[in-house]
Amino acid sequence: MGLLAALPLAWVVGSSALAQVAMERQAAPPWVGVPVVQAQTEWAIAPEGGVLPEAQPVPGMSTAPPLGAILESKSTEKGVRYISGGVGVSEREGLAQVKSQYNLRLLFAVQGSGEYLSDIQVRVDEAAGPTRLTAVSTGPLFYARLPPGRYDLTVDAAGQVQTRQVTVPASGATDQSFYWASHFPSGEARR
Repeated sequence: MGLLAALPLAWVVGSSALAQVAMERQAAPPWVGVPVVQAQTEWAIAPEGGVLPEAQPVPGMSTAPPLGAILESKSTEKGVRYISGGVGVSEREGLAQVKSQYNLRLLFAVQGSGEYLSDIQVRVDEAAGPTRLTAVSTGPLFYARLPPGRYDLTVDAAGQVQTRQVTVPASGATDQSFYWASHFPSGEARR
């Protein structure tokens, strides 16, 4: 076979191979060949001292999503800003980013096991005056920004109430940990 005769045959064979590859690519969904990373949730137990372990990133996953996607700071009618959460690694990382903006920081957990609690009623009263803040904590961490002074804190987990007096300093913050016995009616106040 001469060179001129072989050239059209090579063109036909090459064209059909290219057409087959193009058809295979069209038939494959767009996600084929994209590596899949399984989302993982990391939970932690609050130790008696109330200090949380550092969050470890999940290999192959990006760091915490933007704070606005996870947590929302709220304000009361009296101008007290607060934020709560901490039910997963992302929320804890988000709260760690804004922790320095709040001067009253609360932690809620079960005594002994350190299991986190949520849905805690929080009330902050001025020592010699009106209520400054009433809110529900959506997670084990609750942060508020209050004017410096003395306050009465009342926290309620499924009817089990604890009260404390705290002083919020002019600079820095007050950290308070609240622990409850592990017995809650029908699993209330747990998450």
